[in-house]
Amino acid sequence: MAVRDGETKPLYDSDLQGLHSPSPSLLIEKHEVRPTDWQAVTIPDQVLSLYLRRCSVEYKSCSGDCHSLTRTKGSVVIEKRACEQQFRWSSHASTLTVRLSDAALEQAAEVAPLADNGVPTERANRDMHLSSLLFALERERVHGYPAGRLFLDGIEQALAAILVRYDGIARRAPQVYKGGLAPYRMKRVTEFIHAHLEDEITLEELAQDVGLSASHFCSLFRKTSGTTPHQFVLHCRIQHAKTLLGKSSNSILDVALASGFRTHQHFSRIFRRQVGISPRAYRLQL
Repeated sequence: MAVRDGETKPLYDSDLQGLHSPSPSLLIEKHEVRPTDWQAVTIPDQVLSLYLRRCSVEYKSCSGDCHSLTRTKGSVVIEKRACEQQFRWSSHASTLTVRLSDAALEQAAEVAPLADNGVPTERANRDMHLSSLLFALERERVHGYPAGRLFLDGIEQALAAILVRYDGIARRAPQVYKGGLAPYRMKRVTEFIHAHLEDEITLEELAQDVGLSASHFCSLFRKTSGTTPHQFVLHCRIQHAKTLLGKSSNSILDVALASGFRTHQHFSRIFRRQVGISPRAYRLQL
């Protein structure tokens, strides 16, 4: 949402493409935009835009001067927050817009290295880390979000960790954390995961289970396990699936659902990636 010409409206007039994001904090929208007249827009939240095709957009300064910019495929814009902009689309555009929550940004700022000066936001246009993360979200959106909430939570944390290094993004003095998760916390997280393998598991749930913020939990978990929470959960799901495949009465789809995968296709893709062969081929080897 944005304030356009004095009224609260969607950021763009185009119809939303595809499914809504399953994450309540990371809003993801794909838009096909047509050329427009001049409009005044204020965006109240922190929004990123990924351009999926080459396009042109014109901006007007307070003094009335105009300048045109060409956005190439893969370029990223950190939209100005709470600042009125006047612009118009000069050509058709295809964009992925992503809104991050303030909570994610604040948590990322707590563990971000403190720097005297932030990175100018104009450099986001060439930030390959931001671009690759946003393209990962676009692929996930196109396929109907098969990886679930935990994947989106991890992407939101990664985006927030990058954003807080830029000028104008909320920053705090960092807190210093040493080592990884305490053994009892790692044990508790592992037990929680195994008890909920059939369910949707979110980053917030894992962090709350051990009394940490999501950003702090991610940092400590990676130091302890050497991997992200999302990848760790996938590994646990696949190990559980391998056990279930040993029972011939379980169909491949039954195994997938009992291991927390939403579709047969997503399960088979992750299984082949981690094990090297398909679930069916693995079963034949038992």
